[in-house]
Amino acid sequence: MGAVIMQLVCDTCKKVLLEKEGEEHLLNERFPITQEEAQNLDKEHRGHECHIEAVQKLD
Repeated sequence: MGAVIMQLVCDTCKKVLLEKEGEEHLLNERFPITQEEAQNLDKEHRGHECHIEAVQKLD
């Protein structure tokens, strides 16, 4: 069984912006991002439609 990865996906750009590994994030319903990541997302993807997906990466 593979690791659970949470992905922040930009629907406007059709690409994965960030990936965070760890099932604890999913269980806590959190997608932790750093201040630097937040500033970059705000600069490059402001106003875009984005969503979070949980995917399982196979070993």
